[in-house]
Amino acid sequence: MSDRVSGRQSLRRLAARTALVLGVVGLVAGPAAPFVGAADSLTLTTPYPAIVGEPGSTATFKLALHAAVDSTVSLTADGVPTGWTVRFQGSGTAVDSVFVPATGTPPDVSLNVEIPAEATAGPTTITVHANGGDQKANLAVIVRVESAAAGSVSLTSDFASLQGSSSSTFNFSLTLKNGTPTESTFSIAAQSPDGWTVTAKPAGQTQATSLTVSAGGSGSVAVVATPAQDATAGDFPIKVTVSGGGKTAVADLNVTITGSYSLSVSTPDTVLSTTANAGTEKDLPITITNGGTAPVTAIAPTVNAPTNWKVTFDPATVDSLDAGKTQPVTAKIIPSADAIAGDYNVIITAAGKEASANVTIRVRVETPQFWWIAGVVLLGATFAGLYWVFRTYGRR
Repeated sequence: MSDRVSGRQSLRRLAARTALVLGVVGLVAGPAAPFVGAADSLTLTTPYPAIVGEPGSTATFKLALHAAVDSTVSLTADGVPTGWTVRFQGSGTAVDSVFVPATGTPPDVSLNVEIPAEATAGPTTITVHANGGDQKANLAVIVRVESAAAGSVSLTSDFASLQGSSSSTFNFSLTLKNGTPTESTFSIAAQSPDGWTVTAKPAGQTQATSLTVSAGGSGSVAVVATPAQDATAGDFPIKVTVSGGGKTAVADLNVTITGSYSLSVSTPDTVLSTTANAGTEKDLPITITNGGTAPVTAIAPTVNAPTNWKVTFDPATVDSLDAGKTQPVTAKIIPSADAIAGDYNVIITAAGKEASANVTIRVRVETPQFWWIAGVVLLGATFAGLYWVFRTYGRR
């Protein structure tokens, strides 16, 4: 009986020692790892599977694809709410599939989720499917729409008001600052006065009408304003609006038209020709007219005439000529003394501080009447002398 008890106790001690050893081994080795099967031949991952976006913005997920063998992988997405738009993009181009090499650099591809401006707050799960034939992979991404209360957008101009004539072109440079936590694409619109032409575009662009600005970043907007041809003096407001990411910013600009400037030069009867004698002064009346809507100041007539001709003006200058008014001026033209008979061009220019104009006058130089009379008298005297000679000596 004692031998049986002793044997049982020995077995118990052995079992206890064995359990103790196994426990120690278990603690050293750590918990048993679960069974891991063979790795998927196609993997699809993203570094940021959950993104916060505002209504009207675009959430972008950078995707990473790896394949065990070279494969052409098609990409699709489901779970996209109504009104939302998803696009896969590679190297700046919308794509439906990508080629994934087994070795080398994987393709650069991203998922762009456009959130409509009317989207409600809350999370949305979108599942991306990558299908490479025998290779498949899925990835769930989350877009959490946050109320458009975070951050702000501003549109400012270094010079909000410009001044000039109606024939000028006015250029404004605006800065768009995106103070929101997400990248947004902003549409640009301009409200112009009647008859004006106003364009508002991203700086350096000729056709783009929208501007993408990163979170916390800024962009430039160029505004070009051309007044109406009949624009009168006064103030003309221009409003530029940018909208995107659930935000709207407005810049109020102003153009002050000081008036239009226009001069014309002619003669009182609009006949642009005259006659003159070589070396003799000829007075030619001309008119300078202000056809604009604002005064033209410091008008000085000048001339471009043939060599050795002299031309002066009376008055020599006009201090100011009001809109719609005409100033008479006398041009005193003296052709050179050795000018031969013929037609000559004399260009008269009226140049003011704000505008200028010119006119071409055709001057016909004629032989002076004195010499014509003298020639007739000389010719008559010659004939009379010959007559006397023949009469006196012809009889002998």
